[in-house]
Amino acid sequence: AHCTHRVRGARCTSVAFLRAMPSVKRAVVKEGAPKQVVAKQAKRAKKEVVDPAMQRCREVASAIHQSDAPAAVVDMVEAMLNDALLTYKEGRHEFQDNVLDMAAKLLESAKNLKVADVEAAKFAIAAGEETKEAAHVAEASAKSTLEGAMAATCDKKRALAACAKVFQAAKQTSEQAYMQQAMREQELLTAASKKERLLGAERDYLKPLLEGVEAEGKAKELVEALTAVLANFAFDASILAALPNALAKAPSLRGPFDVMVHEQVDKDLGHRVATLDSTLSQRVEATVADAAAVREATERLDAASAVQKASADAFEAAQQSAAAAKTAWEDVQQTLKACAPELRKLAKEHASAVGILGSFRRGPLASFASLRERAEPAPAAAKEALKEEAAAEADEPAASEDEVAVEAEAQELGEDAEMNQAEEPTIHEATVVAAGA
Repeated sequence: AHCTHRVRGARCTSVAFLRAMPSVKRAVVKEGAPKQVVAKQAKRAKKEVVDPAMQRCREVASAIHQSDAPAAVVDMVEAMLNDALLTYKEGRHEFQDNVLDMAAKLLESAKNLKVADVEAAKFAIAAGEETKEAAHVAEASAKSTLEGAMAATCDKKRALAACAKVFQAAKQTSEQAYMQQAMREQELLTAASKKERLLGAERDYLKPLLEGVEAEGKAKELVEALTAVLANFAFDASILAALPNALAKAPSLRGPFDVMVHEQVDKDLGHRVATLDSTLSQRVEATVADAAAVREATERLDAASAVQKASADAFEAAQQSAAAAKTAWEDVQQTLKACAPELRKLAKEHASAVGILGSFRRGPLASFASLRERAEPAPAAAKEALKEEAAAEADEPAASEDEVAVEAEAQELGEDAEMNQAEEPTIHEATVVAAGA
C-alpha cells in the first residue's frame, strides 16, 4: 500500500501532511468480552480525532463573523481562510497572505466592538452612581412640591365646575337657535329651487309646445322633459297621460280636449308657483327672526365660554403642576428603588464584557496568530511525532490486521519522506490519492 502527495505534477511524500491526517482506529472485540468493554470499545471506535489546527481554524472562521464588516465580505474571506491558514508560513502564496491580512482586519474589528462594550459598561456604572446620589437629594423636594400642587388643583376644580354649568346652558340655547335658523334656510332654499324648476319647465318646455314645434322629434323631446318635471310635482296622472298627445300636435290640429289639457296644465303650474311664492315670503320673515335669536344666543355663549376658558386654563395649569410634581416624586422613588439592582446588573455586564474580550483574545486572536506564524516542522520531528503516536496507540486494545497495515504504511511513508526532504512541497493545492494494496 502507498500514499502519494501530488503538487502540480510532482510526486513526493510529506510526513507533516500524513501527520495532519486523522488516524483511524478499529476496535477489536474479543469473543466473550463483558458488555461494558464492548460498549466502551465501540464508542472509542466511533470517536474521531480532530486535527487541532483545523479546530483553531474553525474558531477563527467563526470569530470573523463578529465584525461589523458586510456579510458578503466576511463570507468571501471565510471561503479562503482554511486554505490560507492551514498552509505553513514559508509555503504561503502572496494571495494567501492577503487573505490573512483581511482576516486580521476583521478580527481587529470584532475585538474593537468588544472593547467598546467594555467601555460602555464602565460609563454606565459611573452614570448609575451619579443617578443614585441625585435621587436622594430630589426626593424630599419633590414630595413637598406635590402636596402644594394638589391643594391648588382642588380649588381650581371647584371654580371650573360652576363656570361649566353656565356655559352648558348658554350652549344649549345657542344650538337650538342655530338649528332653527338652519331649518328655515333649508326650507327657503328648497322652495326657491322648486319654483325655479317650475318656471323653467313653463319657459323651456310648455311655452314652445303651446306655440307649436314643427319638428316632430323635437316636440316629442320637449313633451317628455315637461312630463318628467310635472310628475315630480305630483300633477294629476290623467293630465300627464293626455299631455303627450295634446301638446305634440300642431296648434291648427288641436281639438277642444287638447285645449282643455293645455289650460289645466297651465292653471296647475301657476297655482304651484303661487304657493311657493307664499312659502318663500313666510320663510324670509322667519329667517330674520331666527338670525336675531342666533346673534343673542351667540353673544351669551361667547361670554360664558370666555369665563369658562379662563377657569379651565387655571385648572389645567394647576393640574399640570400637580401631575409634574407627582411624576417627579414617583420617578425619584423608582430611581432609588432600582439603583441597587441596576448597579449590580451593570457590574455583571461589565464583568461579562471583560470576560468576553479576554476569551476573544485568548481564543480566536491567539489561534489566528499561532496559525499565521506556524512553520513547517522538520522531517525528523515529524517522524518522532509519529513514533510517539504509535507508542500511545500501543496502550489501546489489540489492533486488527487492517490497523497493522495502516501503521506499516505510515512508517514506510515516513521513511520515504525523510529520503526526499529536498523535494518536499507545500500542502497548498495538494490532493491525496490513497490506494490499498
